[in-house]
Amino acid sequence: MSASNPQPTLNFSDNNLTIDGQADAMAAADLRQRGEALLAGAKGDITVDLAKLTSASSSLLSVLLCWQRFAHERSLNLRFDHPGERLLALAALANLNDALPGFSAVRPGVNAD
Repeated sequence: MSASNPQPTLNFSDNNLTIDGQADAMAAADLRQRGEALLAGAKGDITVDLAKLTSASSSLLSVLLCWQRFAHERSLNLRFDHPGERLLALAALANLNDALPGFSAVRPGVNAD
């Protein structure tokens, strides 16, 4: 990946996984692997904070679904917080809001606050 389009950063602390940056199709496979490596040692309820994402794509939705399945296989509860309007709209379009905990509580165009 070039310097003009760097990989998104992942930070995991206190059962909170934060994604920061642009998570496009070029970053998806690596993002999935790095996230699963961080989740592998986790226990309990985990929050995935999406507030610092600067992009939304079907590739990102796929990564989130993979993380959800990975967590479920390890008896972890994953919840997604602060999905942006574009990501919510993509999830709604694909009828995935109910498959991603935290997405069904917020609908596109509705202020969650």
